Amino acid sequence: MRAFPVEPARVLHRRRSASLPAHRHRGPRHPEPGVSVLDVVYILGIIAVFVVVGLIAKGVEKL
Repeated sequence: MRAFPVEPARVLHRRRSASLPAHRHRGPRHPEPGVSVLDVVYILGIIAVFVVVGLIAKGVEKL
């Protein structure tokens, strides 16, 4: 036995705006030719590692 009466679940509907459709059809996405952002980040990361190693080597050399 339940203490509260059971009511059917309410469904709240959203009105679909004409300027902002709910679903936009996007065609198949192909990567653009050229250098991707991840490639640039990877190369900059490698350069930064070599710079840090060089600075550590200079610091050790001064000891």
